[in-house]
Amino acid sequence: MQRVILGLALVLGSAWAHAETPALDFNSFRPKLVPIPVAEIDSANQRSGLSNCFWVGTVSPETHNILFPDSGVTYWATQFRLPAGAKLTLEGQFPHARHISFNSYLEGVPVDRINDVMMSAVAGATNPFQAGARRDAAQRDYRVNVAELALVAGQPLDDAKREPGTLYVQQGDALHQLYYRVYVPDAGRDARGGVPLPEPVLTLADGKQLRGGELCQSIVVKEGSINDVHLAAEKLKILQNLPSTTSPHHPAQNPPNWNAFFNAPLAATTTLIGTPYEAIRQKMDVTRRGGYYSTLDNTYMSTYIDSRFGDVLVLHAKAPTTPKTHDGETTMAAGQLRYWSVCKYRSLSDTAVDSCVHDEEVPTDAQGDYTIVVSAADKRPVNARPECGVAWMDWGRVGDGIGNTHGGFLLYRNMIPAKDFQQSLFATHKLGEEAAVMKEYFPDTRYMSQTEFEKRGCSI
Repeated sequence: MQRVILGLALVLGSAWAHAETPALDFNSFRPKLVPIPVAEIDSANQRSGLSNCFWVGTVSPETHNILFPDSGVTYWATQFRLPAGAKLTLEGQFPHARHISFNSYLEGVPVDRINDVMMSAVAGATNPFQAGARRDAAQRDYRVNVAELALVAGQPLDDAKREPGTLYVQQGDALHQLYYRVYVPDAGRDARGGVPLPEPVLTLADGKQLRGGELCQSIVVKEGSINDVHLAAEKLKILQNLPSTTSPHHPAQNPPNWNAFFNAPLAATTTLIGTPYEAIRQKMDVTRRGGYYSTLDNTYMSTYIDSRFGDVLVLHAKAPTTPKTHDGETTMAAGQLRYWSVCKYRSLSDTAVDSCVHDEEVPTDAQGDYTIVVSAADKRPVNARPECGVAWMDWGRVGDGIGNTHGGFLLYRNMIPAKDFQQSLFATHKLGEEAAVMKEYFPDTRYMSQTEFEKRGCSI
């Protein structure tokens, strides 16, 4: 990842040199891993009460609001060393929730994952995430083995080669980072989905087993276990202040320009759209490998936004179908996607979330279409309410978090498409084909005034 960004920096450096712009240190355009201090991790844990000695902290809007979190999800992080010849097993109960997964990382890029439908329940138990399964099953225990394997970060393992019930971490790394995610707990359940956190069991080479505090003291390394990944604000501002031929409020465009996320270096170049350097994007690698601690089960697209184009931003499209789980439905249904959401974030420098809505929070009309409105709270249209068939998101008051109080960006998530659903973001493979691939599921996105939207009235 760093080599690609350095290459981008050198290309940009050359372009600016030809434009007779003062030379800049383009090595500094790399996104950097910035560890969260242990004292901050401990303080957040004391407030939330969600973590333990193995799952050392959480990422969420309420704890560590970093890494572009989704407010429908809680992320638990850990970091550990595996002694030579040792085996690690995670024993847990399937939560009452929409989805769970375990994910391993190398410098913020996903290495591997095992999600709920890939996991096996122990003998006599039920995996409630399988389509058609009872979600209220009483026996819901599982085990996941953690093993080392030579992998390429960002390139999913062929699951036909996976040992059943096994999550892989990168072979040879001194430290391994894992994230455990729980999406949309059922109503009345806590962030864990109403079950304890998965418990690690370490079996040493001599057969001795460690659990609890003894295991944590033996292998867990809290320092550097939770990292933000971002560009330095002063460097991002250089990109965001480039002269634009298409927008007075660069990098936002009118209408908004959605771009699929393939990898972190390419994501940084969306700031070049509408500038003399936009052609550089065509020379970039479009391999989908993730970044910023993303998951292999999700993919994304984003667009820069700016409220100077209009007080209200409106998204309209057909909603992909998903299972309904929040109200404790007894049977796990199938869907075109497992989950989708739209979130408003700040910037590649301030990676906090301001607001999100996920599928079950978004009303749809008789045709299955949705309307989402994004605005500041004091500009919220009176009809931007669920009872009028509209989901509302708060633009927030900090904008992009680095000086432009009007700015920010939206991100649209797709998770685990059904095999026969070919209009998800997973079906995009090159720049600029988002609308052509997604068709009626691609959000028509436009600015308007508060008054203009309110003239639509309220339709149930």
